[in-house]
Amino acid sequence: MVPSLLTLNVSNPPRERAEALLHWLWPRDEEVWVLTEVGRGAGSGLLLSVCRAAGFDVHVTDRSELGVMTVARVGSWERAELAPPPLLPGRVDSLVWQPNSAGSGEAALRLLATYGAASDPVRYSSKTQRERKRQWLTAYDRVVGEWTAQGERGIVLGDLNLVDPVHEAPLKYVLPEETATYHALSEAHGLVDAFRVHHPDEAAISWMDHSGVGCRYDHAFVTTDLVVEACDLLPEPRTKGLTDHSALTVTIS
Repeated sequence: MVPSLLTLNVSNPPRERAEALLHWLWPRDEEVWVLTEVGRGAGSGLLLSVCRAAGFDVHVTDRSELGVMTVARVGSWERAELAPPPLLPGRVDSLVWQPNSAGSGEAALRLLATYGAASDPVRYSSKTQRERKRQWLTAYDRVVGEWTAQGERGIVLGDLNLVDPVHEAPLKYVLPEETATYHALSEAHGLVDAFRVHHPDEAAISWMDHSGVGCRYDHAFVTTDLVVEACDLLPEPRTKGLTDHSALTVTIS
């Protein structure tokens, strides 16, 4: 058994919006959720407490600078030792999903849940923000290299804050290092862009700013021993105003 997965940037929600997000998420079939931009406020606390009360296995990183919450609705998590980036360490979590609490090993799936450092591709970000992103990208590339070197099947999933180079809107402020990191996931680290398997040329949008300009920021990259059965963007969370991101779903075997 390999779980189906969903990732969604929940945009550090206040409590009311967190309730709406839970109403949207709960009927879904995906066994694993990777929720990014999880903070310390009441809304993020509600997401965490409700999922734990439902009996799901939940792991959450340090949320002091916004982090990642992983939810196993079936199966369970095991920690996978991997040093996170020294800058914004709560933005990366290395876990192994097991089909049951005892773990079978054969069906295990490694997960590198990620919420990347941000800079605005539409408007010029501050020098400090851009430099922070450059430093984070350098560190993250090392983390991915160490993760892929482990050689077991797995998936990198989340809001990587990496602009897909295929986009229609003019994006003046995409960092060259950002584009290089996006390409390195495939070309240097040997991973497969799951969305591109079934949407080879689509200029898709998973994040949109208030002016209506957007890009694909949310990604799933899988090891080559996995088959991507489906990978799709679900715009409803964004179009319904629950967050400024679409959800991304992945079915693998």
